[in-house]
Amino acid sequence: MKNTLVITSLLISLATSAFAQTKNDVLYLDEGTKEVQVKEVGSNLIKYTYPEENTIYSVSKFQVKKILFASGREEIFESPFNQVKGLEDADKVYITYVPQETEGLESKGELFSKATGVTVFSSMHNVKNRSLDKMKAEAAMLGANVLLISDAQSRGNYYGNEYTPSQSTQTVLFGQAFTSNPINIPQVREMLEGVNYVLYQTFTLNRNDFSPKMKMSLEYNENRLPKFSKIEQIRERDGKLFVTTSGIRSKNNELEVINLQNGTITLMETHKNTVYNYILKTEKSDFMKSYESILSKN
Repeated sequence: MKNTLVITSLLISLATSAFAQTKNDVLYLDEGTKEVQVKEVGSNLIKYTYPEENTIYSVSKFQVKKILFASGREEIFESPFNQVKGLEDADKVYITYVPQETEGLESKGELFSKATGVTVFSSMHNVKNRSLDKMKAEAAMLGANVLLISDAQSRGNYYGNEYTPSQSTQTVLFGQAFTSNPINIPQVREMLEGVNYVLYQTFTLNRNDFSPKMKMSLEYNENRLPKFSKIEQIRERDGKLFVTTSGIRSKNNELEVINLQNGTITLMETHKNTVYNYILKTEKSDFMKSYESILSKN
């Protein structure tokens, strides 16, 4: 009897030990959880392997909400990345000079920004800030919320003479746009099927412009009601979602969907040195609900 108890206890102990050894760590990400074995938590990256594999993967700490270790201990991380819906959120774009902070993020394209002082008395500090603001605006219009600055070049004011013309201060920035929160393509695609919209606003930013430009684009029919158009085709390509509609006089045949929230759709296209954003309002948007409410009272 005693031998039986000893053997049973030993088996339970071995099973518990084996379970403890095979228990994994859990990464909590925006898109869900991953069961992994964490190898290193560095200053910028978390390195891990998948169970029973040797290949080491890495993810930015800013993309991880927390780690639940196999021991039961939790480590929580605060991300500096903000939600950026479009140009109105350009000030929320996160700026970094550290490439490791963008590892694992989706690239939205290369950026370039140049700002020049109006006169030789222009403030170098103000010109630098204007160049940075233009780059943040372009990033937001591309659907990005993270900006990696790879190079910056500046010159001061130069007071000329009778032989050499004066030059005002100038700053040139080079960078890359990223997003930590790409759109959910299956979900957005389903929401766009058969949707009607009104073209509300158009934003443009040329790299030689002083700042972005905005134009109200609402058109009305003969009854003074907003003119509705329809999204005609939806295509997925290279991990991005594109639509075709005859209601927008665009430069390209397809427009990329970069945001869809609360009945407001933001479409984007680039042409030469200019980025365009088209803001569409659907029947579910607060704008159209307010408009219909006013009409019902009249």
